[in-house]
Amino acid sequence: MTLHSVVEDCFLALVVLACWLGAIGMWRMRSPVQALHYLSFPATLGAFALTIAVLLADGANQAFWKTLLIACILFATNSVVAHATARSFRARNLGHWEPMDGDPFEFVRDTEKK
Repeated sequence: MTLHSVVEDCFLALVVLACWLGAIGMWRMRSPVQALHYLSFPATLGAFALTIAVLLADGANQAFWKTLLIACILFATNSVVAHATARSFRARNLGHWEPMDGDPFEFVRDTEKK
């Protein structure tokens, strides 16, 4: 084995590790909203480590650019999807998504007079 293939295997192992840590973290959390935080680890670290592994394996060819585009899309949409999913959990549990008096969640009121 060459150093090049060892480094490539290390990046692929990082992808697997990120996915396993994300899955174990989701499994250990008590609520679905807490579990959402662990989706970002494989979606960001795993996707970019996979992109680097593809670059090391094949060079800057069409597969690398497609993998990079997918990793960038995952990175850009990850927080939006997590926020929308958390909002839908809240709407399903409480019947509304906006904070109201008596909700079991803390929120900051706008005390400034307009």
